[in-house]
Amino acid sequence: MVEPRKSACFAGEPPRAPGAEIRKELEPALIRLARFVADDPLSPDPETLAVLRNGVIDTFGCIHAGVQTGVARFAREGVQAMASEGPAHVIGTDMKTGRPQAAFLNTVAGHALDFDDWEIPGNSHPTAVLLPALLAVAEPQTNGMDLARAYLAGFEVIARLGEAMNFQHYDAGWHSTATLGAPAAAAACGRLMGLSAFEITQAMSFAISATSGYTCQFGSQAKPIQAGFAARAGVEAVCLAQAGLTGQPHVLDHARGSAALMGGLNFERMESALNKLGTGYALTEHGLVLKPWPSCGYTHRLMTCAVRMSQNVSPDEIERINLHLPDFHAAVLPFDQPTNRSEALFSAPFVTAMGLLHGGLTLYDLDAQAWEDPQVAALIAKTDTHSFAPNHPDLNYSKEDPDRVVLSLTNGTFVEETCAYPLGAPQAPMSDSQIWTKFHANTGLPPDEWVSRLRNWTERSDILVLLTHQGARG
Repeated sequence: MVEPRKSACFAGEPPRAPGAEIRKELEPALIRLARFVADDPLSPDPETLAVLRNGVIDTFGCIHAGVQTGVARFAREGVQAMASEGPAHVIGTDMKTGRPQAAFLNTVAGHALDFDDWEIPGNSHPTAVLLPALLAVAEPQTNGMDLARAYLAGFEVIARLGEAMNFQHYDAGWHSTATLGAPAAAAACGRLMGLSAFEITQAMSFAISATSGYTCQFGSQAKPIQAGFAARAGVEAVCLAQAGLTGQPHVLDHARGSAALMGGLNFERMESALNKLGTGYALTEHGLVLKPWPSCGYTHRLMTCAVRMSQNVSPDEIERINLHLPDFHAAVLPFDQPTNRSEALFSAPFVTAMGLLHGGLTLYDLDAQAWEDPQVAALIAKTDTHSFAPNHPDLNYSKEDPDRVVLSLTNGTFVEETCAYPLGAPQAPMSDSQIWTKFHANTGLPPDEWVSRLRNWTERSDILVLLTHQGARG
């Protein structure tokens, strides 16, 4: 008689991860993160606060811009079929719904156009998840600095987890905005609601169990939906923890926990990231990458090159276009011939063509289905994309691994441009004027008293009213 095969879950000790021996005497990572979130004063310096303030303003504009996209409208219809009216606002509409559903819908709108900010170590879009989750649980007495401190806590979680887990996590196919965003949203909401370190631990534990997301969904409406799931999970998790429910605090760094199963658990890197808690803020260290163009951030170095080249080269002179970019960037830009808006956001040839022809990409271009324009299609057809193994695969951007655009001209000459840091990166930040120009374009709102008050939102006492302004895009 053959013995039944035992489940691998009960087949003895799991394989030992690198550095496993150093973890035996240490607390689970979630407990250490939660203690920081609950107890740190979270007092950013003026420069860090300015980055945070601009990130919220930028994402708030993106929510307004995305609220009438197809994915946002269909999502509202789905939520209306599932939930009755609640206390939380859906920005840019007159709809009110339950707190988790509002967090979900506002995040979907904020990420629908891929126009929102992102951060480098987690490879995630933090503000599109954190801001809607925080607004969903905010109370009338919540002021601007309360929201800022809670955001800072959530960013710390998402960035430090990114340091500990990436790029193995992202390269394995996990959409880190969803997978790392959920516990970050739970931590941020826990801070804003005044939960204890114990309760925040439970909230992050629940959030980790509640969501997932896959990079193979990029180029479809599932990408913003996955981000929405993360915000919703964060709000639901913190409410469950506040009610007294408990989970396993080691769900993150257990040998069979999320880090190990989602790309591999490296204890030394986890320890290095956690040791930074309380010594300086991740937002100060890493900053935010704001987007001047509504497309995947991995297209923006190519766009920066193309915009420079457009000033000196006529499209009629171009015979071939060769794009060179790191392999892990190219992997999430598979759409050489985009057929719809979602694919266009992840198409290196399309974005480059728009830079060469028009000096950039706008929401109007996407509404007009610019990828079907004969001039744009002609340049796309002339484009070849080449990926290379970077010298620093652990860095999203590196001076030694720039993107490179090479144009072969009809007269037999070549024109080349490289870019290591695109416009909007901390190394090449957008100006205040550029940020506000983007905001007004996204919201359709001209400068007025409300916009003037929004400029200094961290100082406001009426933050919930201010940031749930219902003005719609014109």
